[in-house]
Amino acid sequence: MLSPAFISTATISQPPSRFSVQPPPTSPSTRRICSGWKLTNIGRCKNSTNFRFHPAKEPSRASPVTSSTETRTAQEPADLESCSNQPVSGYLSPYLLAVWLRSSRSVKELRAIHAFILRHLTSLVIYVGNNLISSYLIFGMLVDARKVFDEIPMRSVVTWTAIINGYIDSDLTEEALGLFHDSIKCGVQANGKMFVCILNLCAKRLDFELGRQIHGVILKGNWGNLIVDSAIVYFYAQCKDISSAFVAFEQMPKRDVVCWTSMITSCSQQGLGREAISMFSNMLSDGFLPNEFSVCGVLKACGEEKELKIGRQLHGLIVKKIIKNDVFVGTSLVDMYAKCGNMADSREIFNGMRNRNTVTWTSIIAGYAREGLGEEAINLFRLMKRQRIPANNLTIVSILRACGSIGESLTGREVHAQIVKNSFQTNIHIGSTLVWFYCKCRNQPKASMVLQQMPLRDVVSWTAIISGCAHLGHESEALEFLKTMIEEGVEPNSFTYSSALKACAKMEAILHGRLIHSSANKTSALSNVFVGSALIYMYAKCGYVTEASQVFYSMPVRNLVSWKAMILGYARNGLCREALMLMYRMQAEGIEVDDYILATVYGACGDAKCDVEPSLEYSLQTSH
Repeated sequence: MLSPAFISTATISQPPSRFSVQPPPTSPSTRRICSGWKLTNIGRCKNSTNFRFHPAKEPSRASPVTSSTETRTAQEPADLESCSNQPVSGYLSPYLLAVWLRSSRSVKELRAIHAFILRHLTSLVIYVGNNLISSYLIFGMLVDARKVFDEIPMRSVVTWTAIINGYIDSDLTEEALGLFHDSIKCGVQANGKMFVCILNLCAKRLDFELGRQIHGVILKGNWGNLIVDSAIVYFYAQCKDISSAFVAFEQMPKRDVVCWTSMITSCSQQGLGREAISMFSNMLSDGFLPNEFSVCGVLKACGEEKELKIGRQLHGLIVKKIIKNDVFVGTSLVDMYAKCGNMADSREIFNGMRNRNTVTWTSIIAGYAREGLGEEAINLFRLMKRQRIPANNLTIVSILRACGSIGESLTGREVHAQIVKNSFQTNIHIGSTLVWFYCKCRNQPKASMVLQQMPLRDVVSWTAIISGCAHLGHESEALEFLKTMIEEGVEPNSFTYSSALKACAKMEAILHGRLIHSSANKTSALSNVFVGSALIYMYAKCGYVTEASQVFYSMPVRNLVSWKAMILGYARNGLCREALMLMYRMQAEGIEVDDYILATVYGACGDAKCDVEPSLEYSLQTSH
């Protein structure tokens, strides 16, 4: 990904042809001072008479801020004030001032240099102003940087890029966009670095239209290079237009680890795990060493795709080669093993980590909850609280699911109290999980109360209460909730329809069942195999076998549940021959008939004293 640090560096350290601070012609003595001295102790000085020079190495062009650990020599310091009255274009050059700015190691020191500049320069020279802006932004002083920006009489594209980037880094994207529009009004001709900055702004705002326009301008002006092309890939990836990201990536003449990582991370985040793994393999084949971001992206893909073997190979690479103590990589390993169902290895990685953050704890708690190991999840959650690790929304959702899976109502109620205390109840995911938790603990009144208190309710919230009521035997309430849900404009999904149809079947409420069938018929939910199976079960339970058969034979895909529903529907309605024939057809299609189906069908046929052809009965018994 194109990090803010990268853009900041690109803004300050630029190629000489357009961006770099070029010193004006100076005398040999001036050049000697520029290359051999740097300003120190400014932060501890009250006036300019105490400013001193200390000899040092020439500041690196690749690093705008000189390291505070740089070794000093023991030469006698010179007095800055002795040269302060010289012309700016001579001994005290703006270039030297820019070097001093880059050498500042604290806000206090930077402000002292700024004050000195204001006293000795009648107006801000453009590259001194640019360096002042960049220096303030390095320390996160956006207000001071903006004051300098406003005071510069003439601004270059570097000036505009620096201040826009400062607003982006501070998450003030609206202000950054406004400044970009102002730069256009001022006639500033954007360049590659400005385009990188604006593409990152578009990625942050998910402003697809503006980003696409910038891409068009880049192509028209032939501004493409490795950094700009990587920014284009990153922009499309962040806007979830993965096809355009692939096209831009494939058109890049040269690639680096940044653009590879953007593609890998984007694929894994959008559920394209196979593509992410394939791209990671291609990146290695091209000779690029992965960084922590690309490793985290491909580990996420392995977890989603349950690719435990590849995940283990990556684990070996991490241990042997790179970043084995990185907390984010460690967390990704914990999550990968947990999603692959290997909680033993996940716990081993977790226990071996020197540092753990909230995401690390959440990953392993969620893993235990998914595997039905609620006790382990609860124990870890209590340990997390004792170590004062703050929980996030996903932690709360995971621990509620762990409590619900084992019916641990006491811990769940404690978590609910903390949710209310910390004002988390407004979160729709937490609210929906609370509804589900209370239903699992057979506390339908409490689940209903939580649902009513939610400021926003989505399809997950409603489905949780409808399925919970149907499961607990409160079928009428389930259908009432479905009615209210539709009245509020929330469209049911396949799980909602399945749960409501089960409630209709239990009540043998054929009228409600037909209405639900009609509603589902207007959506894509009817093609869902579970909705179809629930319809078959509902019609058969209500004695409408013909309608059940019509649904069964119109299903595009059938699974064991749908076959079982139709066979048992025939058997329980006394249609033994049809039940046995369908069992035979089920076996012919390679689906195994289980003991429950056989026992139910034979029991129903025996009770009804049906005549069954001996050849058919023998075929079923021997094949089973």
